[in-house]
Amino acid sequence: MIRIYSPNRVPSPSIKALRAIFGDNAAQAKALLTMARAQLLDTPVGAARLAECFNPPSTQDIRMECLNALGGFHGVESFQTNKGECLYLNAGDTYTPTLVRWNCRYRIACWGDIAERHVTSV
Repeated sequence: MIRIYSPNRVPSPSIKALRAIFGDNAAQAKALLTMARAQLLDTPVGAARLAECFNPPSTQDIRMECLNALGGFHGVESFQTNKGECLYLNAGDTYTPTLVRWNCRYRIACWGDIAERHVTSV
């Protein structure tokens, strides 16, 4: 079976998996992960993110900022890996499971594990 993903449909964790980091807000987190850009910009956090940027932020940036506000994390951060950029919600510790966008999909992971395996020092 071949799965074809539309440009707006990025694979993401289930509500059950999201409950581990978002608690009772897991269904809202899943909704944010499936929203189109226009819907994200209609949220207060999405509108605020757009207003604070000189150049329009990417959809993934707006989505992660909305999820950051929903979960009460410490911001959205990123680092470069051998396979591209890794965006994550800062949970306060390198090895605390958090929501990560890496390699064209959202997942629950510890960003420290990704950094150890996929970042080469210069």
